Amino acid sequence: MKFGVILPNYGPQAGRLAVLDTALAAESLGFDSVWTTDHFAQPESDGPTYVPILEAVSTLAYLAASTGSVRLGISALVLPQRNPVEMAKVLATIDVLSGGRLVVAVGIGWSKGEYANLGYDFTNRGRRMDEAIQVLRTLWRGGRIISFEGRYYHFERLQFAPAPVQAGGPPLWTAGNSLRALRRAALLTDGWHPVGLTAGELGDRLQIARPFLAGRPFEVAPRLTVALNGEPREGVALGGDVDVLVQGLRAYQQAGATCAVLHFLAETQPERERAMRLFAREVMPQLEG
Repeated sequence: MKFGVILPNYGPQAGRLAVLDTALAAESLGFDSVWTTDHFAQPESDGPTYVPILEAVSTLAYLAASTGSVRLGISALVLPQRNPVEMAKVLATIDVLSGGRLVVAVGIGWSKGEYANLGYDFTNRGRRMDEAIQVLRTLWRGGRIISFEGRYYHFERLQFAPAPVQAGGPPLWTAGNSLRALRRAALLTDGWHPVGLTAGELGDRLQIARPFLAGRPFEVAPRLTVALNGEPREGVALGGDVDVLVQGLRAYQQAGATCAVLHFLAETQPERERAMRLFAREVMPQLEG
């Protein structure tokens, strides 16, 4: 089982040093990946959870130059709020500059107000998402001159180079908890990235999708909130001591998870790094391999 770390690019602790120190600590401790969180233009009515926030994609570009081996991910890019041709270029550039370390989870988002602020239609976001994924795949597949004709996006003889380092482009995962999101993941992308599901809920959904997943590599990477040595409480998927965390993560592994993307709850940066060190020393060796 692989493990990723959610970076503090949002919330009260968001800042350059917090993001950089967390990424470097994750890399040195043997975590597989680090992940930014994407929101772009949320209205006040959505609440303060993601304010302040460093923009997710440009933060990864900064980390591409500041790290050497850890994989760089977005959890999750709200793709229907972005121009997919522009995003294909930006993400391919980060993949090139990082030496092929990018992973991208894409989701349809939930904030109607954010869609309005950015000038995109909220009601057709699922259909545009499906087509936008095809745009990314088409541009990342290779070939310098590329055309595409769809319902929402089209371009003729577009020049696209350089291609991503990773053949076919960075791995694409679909974010979202619903069966529709899982179906999109199974049919169009390389993995599924739900948020906060219990191990039982994860296993039940995967059981339905098994016929679509047989015979091909497919990542199942839930995003989970962790309170190491903290009391289990609402909104925390894994809370408790090392033994409790190992037991909980084994349940996710048995349900079908191949990776866990972890948000370590912490009031300060030193507290976050202590939790990461303890997790890397005591938990990871019991679940890797």
